[in-house]
Amino acid sequence: MQRLLLLAAIVVVCEGCATIPVLRKQSFDFKTTALFKLPCDNPEVLDAKREVANDGLETEANQCNSVHMLRMADRFMTIQETDESRGIQGDTIEQVRQKGFSIFLDTAGRLRRPNSRPLYGNDALAAVGMGVSPPPLQRPEDIKAYADYMAQHYGEEYMERDIKAVADRFCLNRRESLETGDDRVFAIVWRAGRVFKRVIKGGPVNNPKQERGLLICPGNFIVDTLTGVGGKAMTTFTGF
Repeated sequence: MQRLLLLAAIVVVCEGCATIPVLRKQSFDFKTTALFKLPCDNPEVLDAKREVANDGLETEANQCNSVHMLRMADRFMTIQETDESRGIQGDTIEQVRQKGFSIFLDTAGRLRRPNSRPLYGNDALAAVGMGVSPPPLQRPEDIKAYADYMAQHYGEEYMERDIKAVADRFCLNRRESLETGDDRVFAIVWRAGRVFKRVIKGGPVNNPKQERGLLICPGNFIVDTLTGVGGKAMTTFTGF
């Protein structure tokens, strides 16, 4: 009896599912260093607010956390890398700081900026895709030379993520969703105090998905049949 009642309820859901969304869900995956942050009174922020309809999800706590991602990427690409073949020296740490990139909130370097991390040695090289395995070393002088070489490398990573996910249709037969936004990691590696390599990992996200469930939206014949069975079940149950 309970199975028949459940079946009748499923039919009602399926009939609406074929025409209108049953559920609309929005979620946000937000992570930022707060570098290149746009203030609330910035004209670009105000223009963006006018273009997007108010969905009731924005509050005073999150309405001013936008980051100018394109400006951050453009400024990052002005960081000079070392090019020994052309006699070009990379930027120093101080020069990079002047361009707006620092993992620290204070000048003393005691308070680290959120969603950033320092990297040393092989971890720094791996962050820009140049991780190396140490060669077989036996002599103490070789081990010391390798350790000194790796100690010259220092890196920093800055993680920026601003993704909005919308599930605009959710029913028994199909679920459509869309993820849009940015997911980027900015990595810089210095060698002996000069920028050796800088890379941007990730980028803009536009990820539409469509998933099918166990049931396909039923036709009229199946709906009528199941509705009839459900109606008999309800009649029998009421008789009790």
